[in-house]
Amino acid sequence: MMADFLGHIAVPDGAAGFQIATVKPGPTITDVTISPGRAYVDGILIENENEVTYTTQPDGYLDPDNPDDAVPDTVPFAVYLRVWERLITAWQDPAIREIALGDPGPDTAARSKVVWQVGLLPLDGDGSDGAKQFDAAVAEFNPAAGLLAARARRPLDYDKDPCHLPPEAKFRGPENQLYRVEVHSGGPAWNPDAEPDGHGLRGATFTWSRENGSVVLPIRSVKGATVVLSSLGRDNKLGLEIGDWVEITDDAAASRIADDHPLTETRWWSPLHQIAAIDYEDRSITLTEEVTDDTGSRPQLHPLVRRWDHVSPTLYDSNRVNVAADGALPLMEGMWIALEDGVEVQFRLPTDADPAGAYRGGNYWMIPARTVTGDAEWPQGPAGPSFEPPEGIEYHYALLGTVKANSIADKPKKFKPLT
Repeated sequence: MMADFLGHIAVPDGAAGFQIATVKPGPTITDVTISPGRAYVDGILIENENEVTYTTQPDGYLDPDNPDDAVPDTVPFAVYLRVWERLITAWQDPAIREIALGDPGPDTAARSKVVWQVGLLPLDGDGSDGAKQFDAAVAEFNPAAGLLAARARRPLDYDKDPCHLPPEAKFRGPENQLYRVEVHSGGPAWNPDAEPDGHGLRGATFTWSRENGSVVLPIRSVKGATVVLSSLGRDNKLGLEIGDWVEITDDAAASRIADDHPLTETRWWSPLHQIAAIDYEDRSITLTEEVTDDTGSRPQLHPLVRRWDHVSPTLYDSNRVNVAADGALPLMEGMWIALEDGVEVQFRLPTDADPAGAYRGGNYWMIPARTVTGDAEWPQGPAGPSFEPPEGIEYHYALLGTVKANSIADKPKKFKPLT
């Protein structure tokens, strides 16, 4: 409703937040300040409690050594907002855990945090068409999302004879599950015939979890290939085993998943690691390869290990396919990919989508599978399971201003209270 009243972006008069100004101690701009206050983007309220800068924004986690995070050294450039929601559990915010249930007790609640992040986009020319250039860039960052269909039963005419439906053609799991399918490295769909990029990828990759990605364990330390955990899990179902694929993540990695990159090329994401050994006495795991960055080594960022449940090789129609260089599965379109216990998924582009890029890292789908029906709960179309867009992450973009040589244009409009 707020979007109907206020439009794409607006700031309240008297508490107008996200007003930008440049920091220019010398001949070049070194930073951009962001004023405290409120704003509405597509009707979503965002708040900035204190004046910050582009480089010190709370959910930016910018890397001073990364040229992509630097302030452009020339004008014009656009300053823009990216707004989205991030899941927060008791591992990131212990205050939401019910301590009466034990220490640590079960995580009985989760929260959705509205995240705002400010980005900078170099512009061509004199910036007079900055808003138009920004819209074109957003179309590359956030194209029409690829679609997914899921099933746990093959159609009755699968073998051209309904009388010979194989007995395994249904969900065969021993209990109800909530599967999560998530894009890992984003970009165009995997092309087996394409030349690999510098990381060895030929397109986007994905992974999946039978527990909706909820098997997470806090990290105490990371050294080389050894990861010491606070716990190895409550039981076999929610714990770790040799051969499992795990993701090492923290607050910074969870926030940087939203970084803007044109998806015409594959965007490499932190590789998954496979467990080679488990030391139950020390509560540590040994990975097949060393962790090469500092993800997981900063306690203040709530480092975690997340278990994923894919295996290598995985059945794609009638072919077996191994994991990609990032430890995830190649995201191939137009074929049924087996997860487990009869559950299968298939990817496809929307009919009007640009095939150059439609799969953004972090996009996910959830698939409930039920033992009572032996099937997946999934929307159906005339020809079977329908192809659905991701359930998240949904991004909202808004221009805060176009920085020119001596001015800032394209600022958000202000609105007065209705009463």
